[in-house]
Amino acid sequence: MANILILSPADIKAIAASRGSGEPNLLTRSPKEVWADSAVGSAATIDIDLGSSRPIDTAYLGAVQTPLPSASWTITGGMNGYADQLIKAAGPLRAVDTASSMPARTCAFWTGPAVNARYLRISVTQPSGGQPLTIGNLLVGSAWRPQFNMEWGSGRRVVDTGTITSLPDGGFSTVEGARKRAFNWTLGDLADNEVDALEDLLMAHGESIPLLVASDPDTTVGQRARIHYGLFTGLKAFERANPLQTKWDFAFEEWL
Repeated sequence: MANILILSPADIKAIAASRGSGEPNLLTRSPKEVWADSAVGSAATIDIDLGSSRPIDTAYLGAVQTPLPSASWTITGGMNGYADQLIKAAGPLRAVDTASSMPARTCAFWTGPAVNARYLRISVTQPSGGQPLTIGNLLVGSAWRPQFNMEWGSGRRVVDTGTITSLPDGGFSTVEGARKRAFNWTLGDLADNEVDALEDLLMAHGESIPLLVASDPDTTVGQRARIHYGLFTGLKAFERANPLQTKWDFAFEEWL
């Protein structure tokens, strides 16, 4: 189990796709605003310009709709051009599903050694026989990770956005909503520089600007359920009982 990862995405200055429509939607906050591919059976490329060179160690494609199990993606780029070097080798587009579920909507996730890059090219391939892909979010950047992982007691819960009204006859009137995940965790034994970095991150995002949290980024069964795009909720204070004993509680809710 790898340590929790928090990605405050880098600003993307320009984006272009080799085909399809709506590539600017990849940079909006809502995953319901999508880039839609127009073909299958060959690679579509999405080129992004970060404006200046910076370390990149994490990439995420969110709200990926109907990728086949054999759909794949690669990442190339560098300081001078979109094809400077291979950053992520070709591999499955789908984050690893749970043992019991392979939903139509999923995400793609990569993290690895940092590469200095201004230009990035993400290539996605939906094999013949599948529907053209749609993708809702594209995030890249340098992720924050603590020296020590979450404390025991952290975990996920399900949020239902529907409404329920009790009826006089003992039944219920229901308005069906969406089901999504929320995630709570506690970090302890934080070094001073980690506290400062986390506080900067919270000042940048607060409870209204989305970001990415991977509770366990390892490429193992259930990875998809451990990757969350959304918002911090109910931000709490950092606590220090003594120089060696610290505590900071976090809560996060997905944005569907």
